[in-house]
Order: sequence, then C-alpha cells, then structure tokens
Amino acid sequence: MIRQCQWIRWPVLMALVGTSLFVGCSARGSVSIVDAQTAVQVKTALVNDSAVGTLPIDVQVHGGMVTLVGTVRSAVEIDQALAVVRAVPGVVGARSVLKVNSVPAARVVPSNRLPALAPEPESPSRRVAAGVSWARMTPSHRVLASTTALGPIIRMRPGSSGFGPSFGFDWFEGELQAGDGMSPLAALRAKPVMAGGQYQFVKGRFSAGATVVAGYSFNSLAVDKKKAASNRAIAVTNSFAWRPGAWVWYDLFPKVGLNVVGGYLFTTPELTIANDDSVSSRQVKASTAVLKVGIAYWIF
Repeated sequence: MIRQCQWIRWPVLMALVGTSLFVGCSARGSVSIVDAQTAVQVKTALVNDSAVGTLPIDVQVHGGMVTLVGTVRSAVEIDQALAVVRAVPGVVGARSVLKVNSVPAARVVPSNRLPALAPEPESPSRRVAAGVSWARMTPSHRVLASTTALGPIIRMRPGSSGFGPSFGFDWFEGELQAGDGMSPLAALRAKPVMAGGQYQFVKGRFSAGATVVAGYSFNSLAVDKKKAASNRAIAVTNSFAWRPGAWVWYDLFPKVGLNVVGGYLFTTPELTIANDDSVSSRQVKASTAVLKVGIAYWIF
C-alpha cells in the first residue's frame, strides 16, 4: 500500500511543477506587454511636452519602473522630464540617467508665416517691348528733303553690360528736290534692313549703347504720274547701307520706357533719269542723319 502511494505521488508532483512554470511564463509575458504599453504612453507624454518634446530622450520600462536615457540641456529639463513621466498612469517609479549636454534647439516656423519657395523678382519680367517713335530724317545732300514720320519700336531685353547684337530699320521717305538736273516729281522710299553689333551699359533703369549696323536698303520711287516734266527720276536701284549710332533707354515706370536713338545712315542708290530724248543713270547721296524719340511698353 505504501509503495502504491509513492507511485501516485510522483505524477502529482510533476504536474504541479509544470503548472507553476506555465503560470510564471504567462505572468512574464503579461508584464512585458504592459511595459511596452507604458513606454509608448510615456514617450507620447514627453513628445507633447513643450519643454522637453524636442530633446533626444529614450524610454526604458521594466516592471512599471521607467528609466530615461539621452541628452538634455540642463538639470531643470531632467526634473521636468521626470515630472512628466510620473504623471503617466501605470508608472510605478521613474529614474534618470540623462546627460546634460548642449543640444541644438529645433527651429520653429510660425504657423501663420511660411518661408517663401523663391524670392520675388525686384522688377517685372522684361523681354520684349513694343511702342511708337517719332523720327526726324535730315539728308546731308540737297537732293532729298528732310522728313518726319511716326514708326514702330521693337526692343529686346537689355540684359547686362557688354557686347551684343544690334539691328537697324531706319526706313524713311524723302521727296527729290529740284536742282542738279532733276524735277521734283518723285519721292525716294528707302527701307534699309541692317544687323551688327553694339556695346551696351546697363545700370538699373538706365541703359545706353553704341552700335554699328550694316545691310541692304530696298529702295523704290513714288512718282507723280499725273504731271509731266523733263529730267525726272523714273527708277532707283537697291543699295548697300550702314549706320553708326547710339541709343539711350530709361524706364519711366515699371513697364514703360523712353527710347532715344541717334545716328547717321550712309547709302548711295542709283537713280534713272529720263528726259525728252535720253535716259541716264547716276548715283545719289541719300545719306541722312537720324533722330528717333519714342515710348514703348514691356508686353512680356
């Protein structure tokens, strides 16, 4: 009977040991989950605190005891961090191994003022200007009469000081004068198209430059066919043309500028002159001084 009881005692003892081990493991698992939840709550509380929320503080929790690890700027911040931790539900106690060191403060951007993505331009975009100019043409030879006219202005963006391209369209019309064996019954229309270079100086609203352009002048005659006379011009040839000059530009307003251009246009076309019994040709000095004053608007 005694021997039988001994055999029963051993299984019971093994069952009790297994049960205790299982209960211990479950308890430790429950404690680990609770500690993790507490760590999350503590970290959230620290981040939301205005005094220590931007500091590099790590949280460790064992059995409800919280340990703070990291760096702060002063002992006052250590006390503040511990006070925040102790106020979290489920915290048994709190201790600090924080180190006092220099920590760069986080840059705070005011909520009502965001930084600009790019600086605003100091002046409106200026690429092409268009306008109208008054022009005065004064020929140096008495064959042509002086004339005034209105014409267009097309101006490109000045850019910076230095060398650059230049263009010239100094079109004009001048009546042929009586004398030198000709009758005043026609007008010379010259349309030079020229290109060249310039040196320009730009400073703020003011810019100026010196230019030399050359090209081809497309010439024609406006003949008064209702009247008859001897020694009258009946045809004209195209001619080479070139012009040295200078210009000044000043921005009166952000998008309105004043333009002044001066120069001297050289061109020598050939006229065909007819009289009662013969036809002849001769070159005519159609060179003329040019003065233009105009206003233009920066369209884009």
